[in-house]
Amino acid sequence: MSRIPLEAIRLMNGFRGYQLAVAACRLRLPDLVATGHGDPDELSALTGTDPGSLRRVLRGLAAWGFFAEDPGGAYRATPVSEAFRSDQPGLRDMAMMLSKEGYASWAELMYTLETGKPAFEHIYGKSRWARMAEDPEDAALFNAAMVATSKRVGSEFAAAYDFKGVEVAVDVAGGNGALLVAVLRKLPAAKGILFDLPSGLAGARQLVDEAGVIDRVAIVEGSFFESVPTGGDLYMLKSIVHDWDDEHAVQILRTCRRAMHPTARLVLVERFIPQRMDSPDDYLGTVMSDLHMMVVLGGRERTTREYGALLAAAELNLTREVQMDSDFYAVEARPA
Repeated sequence: MSRIPLEAIRLMNGFRGYQLAVAACRLRLPDLVATGHGDPDELSALTGTDPGSLRRVLRGLAAWGFFAEDPGGAYRATPVSEAFRSDQPGLRDMAMMLSKEGYASWAELMYTLETGKPAFEHIYGKSRWARMAEDPEDAALFNAAMVATSKRVGSEFAAAYDFKGVEVAVDVAGGNGALLVAVLRKLPAAKGILFDLPSGLAGARQLVDEAGVIDRVAIVEGSFFESVPTGGDLYMLKSIVHDWDDEHAVQILRTCRRAMHPTARLVLVERFIPQRMDSPDDYLGTVMSDLHMMVVLGGRERTTREYGALLAAAELNLTREVQMDSDFYAVEARPA
């Protein structure tokens, strides 16, 4: 019998490797190891864990390249573990959020394949959003994950986009406001409107205040299925449209269109997905995000052509794409 390929072994053990990473995040092991606490017994004492169990978990993490083990048995950081530190915008909050919202849903992938419906709703009897609205802890995990992503993507968007003529920027379903903060730092004379449901805005005032732009931001509660604030020159929707199927996505865009004045712009900041998957490694994150939308929310990642069709249905014309130093990009549209 031929040797089993390593990639096949990794696929078979993916769920185990993920849980190792989540446990490491909950114990803040990447932070501790990065600051020189690499001895397993010391880590056990610092984290209040069983020494024998933690030693085996550390060995497992090293097998995945999360940590590296020195000849003396101590562990040191790697680029992988650095991405999970709590003191920088990386993957820690996302890993912890997904362990709660997504893990059970992915166990029911076959339900989605057979019905075309989100497995999350099949398991819990309600949508992801309805369940999160009932659970403050769940909402906090979600918001933390979105802030971490928005801080990274927000700075990339602010660096790449031409904001000429923008005096008022509206962050639609902007959560804690990380994207809006990045834009307002780029535009010191502009004002912003942060718009979201009450659960999405939890912690927003503090983040905006700490960023030093609270005097330029109006925080408005509401649902983008009903209305969004008027008066904006730029309407930004980051990782919003991908949460929804085409019907609901068009409804959101039409609500924004009604609020826009004739020269206003709308920008979708979403993951870039090509027409053809000719470079799998480059788009692994996007493809997995697309599948997660399918299993948990019923949404999807889309190509530029597909975004153009949604925008046209909402009486908006796609005017250009803006490439970013990221796996995200921006799609700009103006009123038709």
